[in-house]
Amino acid sequence: MQKYLKFLIAALGLCFSLTAFSQNGNTTAKRFTISGTAIDSETAKGLPYTTISVRKDSVSQEYIKRAAADADGKFEFEIKLDSASCILVFEAAGKENIEKQVDFETNKINIGKIEMQDAANQLSAVQVTAYKPLVTQDIDRVGYNLEEDPESKTNTVIEMLRKVPMVTVDQEDEIKVKGSANFKIYLNGKPSNMITKNPKDVLKSMPASSIKKIEVITDPGAKYDAEGVTAILNIVTQSALQGYTGSIRVSASTKGQFGAGGYIQTKIGKFGVTANMNWGQYGSPSWNENHTENYGQNMPYKYSSTYGESNYKGNYIYGNLEASYEFDSLNLLSASVGVNGGNSRSPNSLSRTYMRNELNDTISAYNSKNNAVRSYYGISGNIDYQRTFKKPEQLLTLSYLLDLSPNTYNNISIIEKNDSFPDLLQTTREMNQEYLTLGKSDEHTFQIDYTEPFDSNKHVIEAGLKYILRINSSDNNYKLFNEISGKYDLDTIRQNDDGDMKYYQHIFGAYASYIFKLKKFSVRAGGRLEGTMSDVRFSENPLRNFKADFVSLIPSVSISYKPKDAHNLRLSYTNGISRPSIWYLNPYIDDSNPYSVSHGNPDLKPARSHNVSFNYGLVKQKFNFNISASYAITLNDIQDTVMLRPDGIRETTYANIGKNQQAGAYIYLNYNPAKWVRLWLNGGGSYSNYENQGQKHEGYFGANVWGGVQFTLPWKLRLNLNGGGSTPWNGYKSKSSAWYYYGLSLSRSFLKGDKLTVSINASNPFEKYRTWKWSSWEKDIYLNTGRSKQLSREFRLSLSFRFGEMKAQIKKAERGISNDDVKSGGGQSGQGGQGGGGQ
Repeated sequence: MQKYLKFLIAALGLCFSLTAFSQNGNTTAKRFTISGTAIDSETAKGLPYTTISVRKDSVSQEYIKRAAADADGKFEFEIKLDSASCILVFEAAGKENIEKQVDFETNKINIGKIEMQDAANQLSAVQVTAYKPLVTQDIDRVGYNLEEDPESKTNTVIEMLRKVPMVTVDQEDEIKVKGSANFKIYLNGKPSNMITKNPKDVLKSMPASSIKKIEVITDPGAKYDAEGVTAILNIVTQSALQGYTGSIRVSASTKGQFGAGGYIQTKIGKFGVTANMNWGQYGSPSWNENHTENYGQNMPYKYSSTYGESNYKGNYIYGNLEASYEFDSLNLLSASVGVNGGNSRSPNSLSRTYMRNELNDTISAYNSKNNAVRSYYGISGNIDYQRTFKKPEQLLTLSYLLDLSPNTYNNISIIEKNDSFPDLLQTTREMNQEYLTLGKSDEHTFQIDYTEPFDSNKHVIEAGLKYILRINSSDNNYKLFNEISGKYDLDTIRQNDDGDMKYYQHIFGAYASYIFKLKKFSVRAGGRLEGTMSDVRFSENPLRNFKADFVSLIPSVSISYKPKDAHNLRLSYTNGISRPSIWYLNPYIDDSNPYSVSHGNPDLKPARSHNVSFNYGLVKQKFNFNISASYAITLNDIQDTVMLRPDGIRETTYANIGKNQQAGAYIYLNYNPAKWVRLWLNGGGSYSNYENQGQKHEGYFGANVWGGVQFTLPWKLRLNLNGGGSTPWNGYKSKSSAWYYYGLSLSRSFLKGDKLTVSINASNPFEKYRTWKWSSWEKDIYLNTGRSKQLSREFRLSLSFRFGEMKAQIKKAERGISNDDVKSGGGQSGQGGQGGGGQ
């Protein structure tokens, strides 16, 4: 504990030393408070969200502060000035701008009512750039503005996700949206397979300061692929302005985790570029135990226990480059390319297994040692051509997307009998074997989108066409150790069973949607027609080759109503399908545990879902509130299933089990009772049940809540206290224990313009280790219970430095490719060797 205290004391000493150093040169500036109300000159009613910009004087064109009025047009903000006067500029949609000089006789001034007149001839030229509340909502999404949250300066994206409505991040950094792990991740409105496949690694490496906002698309409409995902997380990066800006950051923690990264944005004339690159290293020892009770009649043993330990290590790198060029005011070309890669290692993972009879006597035992290495990399790129027209919001976009995602899994498994116990079973065979799986996923997408507004945007029609070609493959090699040559030779018996698999998929889609907008009411209705042709081939066993073709019509409808400017109600229905990815299809057999083997199922069919949701949001200057409720039913749902073979070995695979129903409710609130304090709360709960071939399973309920308080203190210090947790979480034939976390952070900004930020974080500071428990079962076959112990306490030091200055925003394509139609693979124990990743 002493070394952690030394780490914390040294970091605090650094903060306060820099604090003392940074005080020079700031003694002449004074703080002033300005308040008032912006009103309509004709109706005398308040103008909601009017933008108030501040300049030092009438000569300067640079804004030193911007603020926004609330829903009633009232505003109050604080500003630091070297003189006792300034210029205020008021902007509101459809109104003429007003400039007003303010002279301060005291440090607080109320300038009264600011009457703003109509500017009919300037309506299309007015741009509202008001201060944004933390949470916003639209007809199909809820957004969280990271750039308005001070914690984003030093945190990573995965840490900020805990504050996003309807998103859960547990103690293992596993992400769920609306209580489900079935979601997709987009980057700037385009699918990012490299993030979706490795969300923990990539989002840990991505600095939150490079992100503008995160959107939860709760009701994907007709223009999105007919994927039955719960939701879409759309990460919107910062856009560059004329000039250049960037940042670099470094972080280190007492868990041995290190990270570094940087990004830069620049725009010269009509050409703009945004680039970022991030690297990270992680590692964590763990200890686990697993106990099984078998109910099957033919099982060679009644009980088994496994005790293991491992030291999981890895590193990752993620980078993205975006560029755009404006030929003229109507034609825009933009492109991006992303790379990511990394590896994870579990060297010399040891385990001891004991099998016992009904009298609890040990009848056989063996030890196993595994050296597993998984490496991956990905390349993703897209190019978009956007054609705008003289009619506002009329838009044509042509897009192409390329995604290449190879990965490798290699595991050397050695199983040895434990001679301390008699081998009464005579079934444990000693072996020294190597698994090598080479997975590959290539994806090519072509898309065209068109938007046409009518009658001053009261009516909007969207339509588009799309074609996707996917080529997924897995090359599975099984080898046995040859004691004579000292090398691993191909196991010809197993190699010729199924061998290599290739999975070709052609998807054709067409969509159309209609949007009707009034001042307080809007409706969006649409449909999507999709055809899918699948072709699965096995090189060594062509008798298993098969094809599957089907056509689906996917409807969607959403209704939004705003009784007042600050209130929004939304009701929606969406329908979708979920195609199994190669992770679920790959017949690769993992038998590192000789009594429990697992593999994919190439005969899986797509699942079909129906979703109904309701959302209410309240957005005010000091208070944000959002509550939502949803109901979803999935037919032909894909889940794991277990069978007992005649030889007593348990076999796990995937199957279309039947029906899954889930109802959930979620709440988010943010409250600023004073300028120096902010409180936030995020939570929800859901109830699920499953029905398999007419047999209903027990329903499951789970809830989670987390929140925090942010304090703005003197000397530019910020203190954040946060915590949260979850009830025991139940799933299909599985259950895990409750979890919780707590922590605090202290940050300080330095230098002119707060360009340097230093942050100290403490997570679970009073617990060195945390134990995680779980259980799973298959009726009449087995009951499995286990627990795992991992490091819990962590102290982290982060530094971030911003540089440059920008004045005009880079223009990006407003439409792009959105592939979200695949049920991605996930961390099923024993399935780590399946190739192809998540697509």
